[in-house]
Amino acid sequence: MAFPIRTLWGTGCLLATVLLSPTLSRGQAPGSERPVSIEAEAGGFAANTKTLPFWLRSNRFGIVPATAPAATFRAGAYRNYTRPDSASVRPRRFDWGFGFQTVANLGASARLLLPEAYVKVKYRALEFSGGRRRELIGLGDSTLSSGFIIGSGNALPIPKIQLATLGYVPLRFLRNFISIKAAFAHGWFNVPYIQGVHLHQKYLYFRLGQPGRRVNFQFGLNHQVQWGGHADYLKGSSVAVDGRLPSSFKYFGHVILATIPNNWGTGDYSSFDGDYRVGNHLGSWDFAVEIAAPGAQMLVYHQHPFEDVSGLIFKNIPDGLTGFSWSRKAAAASSGFGLQRVVVEVLSTMDQSGATFWIPGSSYQGADNYFNHGQYREGWSYFGRTIGTPFIAPRADLKRDVRENPGGGFFPNNRINAGYVGLEGRLSRVIWTARASWSRHFGNYTVPYTTPLNQFSALVSAQVPLFSRQRTFLNASVAFDRGDLLPTSTGGFLSVRKTF
Repeated sequence: MAFPIRTLWGTGCLLATVLLSPTLSRGQAPGSERPVSIEAEAGGFAANTKTLPFWLRSNRFGIVPATAPAATFRAGAYRNYTRPDSASVRPRRFDWGFGFQTVANLGASARLLLPEAYVKVKYRALEFSGGRRRELIGLGDSTLSSGFIIGSGNALPIPKIQLATLGYVPLRFLRNFISIKAAFAHGWFNVPYIQGVHLHQKYLYFRLGQPGRRVNFQFGLNHQVQWGGHADYLKGSSVAVDGRLPSSFKYFGHVILATIPNNWGTGDYSSFDGDYRVGNHLGSWDFAVEIAAPGAQMLVYHQHPFEDVSGLIFKNIPDGLTGFSWSRKAAAASSGFGLQRVVVEVLSTMDQSGATFWIPGSSYQGADNYFNHGQYREGWSYFGRTIGTPFIAPRADLKRDVRENPGGGFFPNNRINAGYVGLEGRLSRVIWTARASWSRHFGNYTVPYTTPLNQFSALVSAQVPLFSRQRTFLNASVAFDRGDLLPTSTGGFLSVRKTF
């Protein structure tokens, strides 16, 4: 469904007028608590080509269309847990909340998205939630990162149920020196190309250092599994039985523990599952050091990916995302021009435990082929978007001559060296952000590029308050891509957002 630019612009202006209307205000006094917050936004995307630049659409939880021009209309409502209004008041033991957001994108095609729809209940430091909810997977700077290596927020959230701690929980019997953060979840990959696929997800992290100390050390791992499902493309394949993958919950223990089933007589799984475990397993070891300096907070982190035993035992060193984050504390914030946050990251996925899959005399394999999989045709993706780092992009995102190069799977380019810088600051009441990345791309071990491809992408954005105490903001972004991998593009985004 196509919409003329005049129609998009007129619709956007009409909704912006409604959002700015003072008659929609609920009349709360400034600073009073709002148990339920409501937000609405209307905006548009434009570019000099049909493709929007990389940093305009990456890590946006799948809500930004890939092509331009397009208009977007967003509305959401949220209820967070009640926070005490003073240090002397203890938080509630039992509380609940919810989140809901809908997004309508109009352009070359019309799409209605539901990026968030969840409920949550907590008792003390334990939370149960269900639905589709935005989150990142791993340890790092969650506000300005280039994208966590396993779960970056680049795709729509996967619907799931989850039992988790509310952040780190100190262990009192160890005098609060050790804290743990953990979660266990079951979800549903409701994607078009294959049906009936489940998600298993868990993580366990430890923090060493008592709360309030200047330095603490964090480490742990997360484990993700795509498992089960059936599809026509699997029929007649040696990696499935009559087009079906093991989906019975009798295999759930093997999914959780990443063990290999030995009951070959059942006939409902192939030799692929017997040799390589049930499902597509991947995750990351994460390490971080947090330092509280006078007036600032610093974080140094490394996320080390694994897709099989070789990654678990670090045979693919130095692969991973390494980052440094510096942020100014709120009390030290400048009212004029000031830099509030700096993030520097380096990503490497070049080793992959070596170029050879079969390693004689070894108990592990090489050529890990990140995010691709022999059973799941679209690998570690959700509705066509990469779940992990956006630098490992699907074939459809690449330049025509690059994506038409045959072979290499859904992710034909997963051997990458990249550098990234993110900045955030203030200029009076304006909050500005800048991102820039430079990367070299080598294809993958199955189909390497003849010559490495270079790519540079950048973005500058600003949030400007429009009216005092009206909670209304103008958001503007300009981005561009130049290089050999992605289509050359310059584009922008402009919107008005209001919260109630």
